[in-house]
Amino acid sequence: MLPARPSVTLALATLLVGAALLAGAAHARFEWRDVVQRVDIEGNGDVVVVDERTLWTDEDFGEAFVCVHHTADQQLTLLAATGAISPGPNAAGRTAPCTGGTEVIVSGDARVQERRVRFAYRLSGTLEAHADVVEWYWNILERDRPVVLGYALEVVAPAPMAEPYDAYVMRYANPEEPRVSLSEDRRLLRVAFDRVPSGDGVEIRWLMDPAAFTLPGSGRPALERLLEDQTMVADLAGRDRALRRIGGHPAWGLLPAAALLWLAVGVFAAWRRVGREPRIDTMRYPFEPPSDVPPAIVTTLLSQGGVGSMTGRAWFATIMDLARRGFLRFEGEGRHFVIHLERGADTTDLEEYERSVVRYVSNAAHGGKRGSDAVTIAELRSYGTSHAQSFLARFGKAIVAWGEGYFGGAYTTPESRKKRDRWSARALLVAIASGVLAWLTVDVASMLAIGGAVASVVMVLVVAVAMPAWRPEIAKERAEWLGFRRTLTDYTRMKDAPPDFFGLWDRYYVYAAALGVAERFLKTLARAAPAARVDEGSLVTRGAWLGAARASDLRQVSRSVSQLSSALSSAGASASSGGSSSGGGGGGGGGSSGGR
Repeated sequence: MLPARPSVTLALATLLVGAALLAGAAHARFEWRDVVQRVDIEGNGDVVVVDERTLWTDEDFGEAFVCVHHTADQQLTLLAATGAISPGPNAAGRTAPCTGGTEVIVSGDARVQERRVRFAYRLSGTLEAHADVVEWYWNILERDRPVVLGYALEVVAPAPMAEPYDAYVMRYANPEEPRVSLSEDRRLLRVAFDRVPSGDGVEIRWLMDPAAFTLPGSGRPALERLLEDQTMVADLAGRDRALRRIGGHPAWGLLPAAALLWLAVGVFAAWRRVGREPRIDTMRYPFEPPSDVPPAIVTTLLSQGGVGSMTGRAWFATIMDLARRGFLRFEGEGRHFVIHLERGADTTDLEEYERSVVRYVSNAAHGGKRGSDAVTIAELRSYGTSHAQSFLARFGKAIVAWGEGYFGGAYTTPESRKKRDRWSARALLVAIASGVLAWLTVDVASMLAIGGAVASVVMVLVVAVAMPAWRPEIAKERAEWLGFRRTLTDYTRMKDAPPDFFGLWDRYYVYAAALGVAERFLKTLARAAPAARVDEGSLVTRGAWLGAARASDLRQVSRSVSQLSSALSSAGASASSGGSSSGGGGGGGGGSSGGR
């Protein structure tokens, strides 16, 4: 009677396999080779285990160990035979507590790559004695361990027996059938496997004749109940094997593959119809901004995913623009940098999101004290610790709403958004269905279903990014702003710019901040102005609002503004200131083993 132990749920088995594969890729690989276990069950109820095995690794180890799980009323005693068998550095056996039991350790004086070791120990209190049967139910080969290549087990009872006493072998989810033999006198049990995967173990349940033991029994008969229980286990194991044969057929893995093919064809066809970006012909290096939108709004044109990480850049550009227009004033440098609020300035014509920036700076001034007209970097940093995150979230939504109102709605076409939502939902359903199939199947079919689920989730992300398409007028606006950004950083073009370009450089600087190239723009401007024979002094005068009043040339302005950008960034009021571009069974046993 040789039932297979019912397997753990497929989802858990798959996770264990995946975790083992990932761990193997990142850490040393261990293997147990030629495991030979001999178990002697003694008449007094003690069990002597002599466990010989070779530990191999692709790195090295100093200790080989087995953690034997047992209950508090069970005892493990180390035997003198524990140690190393093969030649090598000196090694000795010892024990230590481990989670749920006792660890048997063979510790060497030097690290090695391969060693054959022996774990020898005595177990007490592991047998259950009744009036008509003595039961030994034990996980003799632990589950949490490296793969075993070659396994042999001998279990010897204290005396011959006759029917109905019998031995049973359980193997969890291991697909390999064990080679099992029981001697005619039912005293010697042999078990062998070619391979035992990590996560699988070997359990022995032996119902033995109490006449072979000196153990005091419970006084109550239990043989019939235990035989019925084992019959139930065998029935469950048979059903489990049948289900594994059906659920493990690779044909199940074709379902996710077919669904993925359907998704890929459908997504590609939808993308060709509505997801491709319109072709726009624009000047590659324009010398003027394409429109007069506020600088913060430019950041909303850079990504279809919303302003997102551009919020900090939009905040910085708005701060700069407010200073250029006279609502704020910068003074000092480094730790002594101060933002002054121009209390007399009329904010009526400001957009609401611009007024929110003024209020934010005002609230940060001396902790929001009334009448304060200046805020230091330290105060801005302190205020931002608890207020910046919520403010930037509201600010980001406000500039997106302003941009959609100005441009007449969402930046992407309704058709592409509809297809995005539809195909994302379909891909998500395929991912869920593949996950359910992975739970219901086993082995290769399960792995194929998991692969299908992962690929479907990736498809959801691909659809979300690739399917939405800019409206033609938005695509044109965006392309023109990207062209203007190229001009702001290209010396060969800028040195040939018309005089009006240099005359408006401070206004263009604010757009450069929104486009993420503020620092590069200033450096390029400092090189191009002399080449274009532009009076640098007049350019420096136009940049006085940047807090560079003592600067004598554009290079000094650039250094001053770089300090200003760093100061605002360190204040924590923005994420990016814009200064630069972007078996368990019924008995016991089991445990873990390995090397370290």
